[in-house]
Amino acid sequence: MLVAISGPAGSGKTTLAKLLSEKLGLKLISTGLVFRRMASDRGMDVLQFNLIAEKDHSIDTELDRRVVEEASGMKSCIVEARLACLMLKRAGLEPYCIYVTAAESVRASRISQRDGTGGEESLSMMRAREESERRRYMDIYSMDPSATSIYDLLLDSENSSPEELVATSMEAMRKKGVV
Repeated sequence: MLVAISGPAGSGKTTLAKLLSEKLGLKLISTGLVFRRMASDRGMDVLQFNLIAEKDHSIDTELDRRVVEEASGMKSCIVEARLACLMLKRAGLEPYCIYVTAAESVRASRISQRDGTGGEESLSMMRAREESERRRYMDIYSMDPSATSIYDLLLDSENSSPEELVATSMEAMRKKGVV
């Protein structure tokens, strides 16, 4: 079973991926974590690294190559990334694809709490990061990361607890025969 979980920053995709990974006993491949490490290794924050990645597409293609290669070598896993579903499908894999979102204000608040920044600062950085990612993904993949037509399940995390999102995901996957 291969599950791809995507969505914008602060949507809850990482939380859902971690909880599903634990519930299903599957390895979690977190592309965001790898990207953050790559940025940190270069002494940059995520926004700075995103801006460099806009001009240097080798950053995204190398990151995506590594993630797809790791997922391809496993029988079952969960891949969490902005474009997890697209990357895996383009590699000829057949993941069950989940897209998680929430209102911009909710996402900015979550990021502010996670990163210990002010709300306005988080909102501004989140918007800049998302615009940077949108430009990159359009240039590299000709795809808007907020396009949802390729997903099997769309979740709005704004008014749902992580446990409710897990239950909804499990039920949807059962109905499709994934679990």
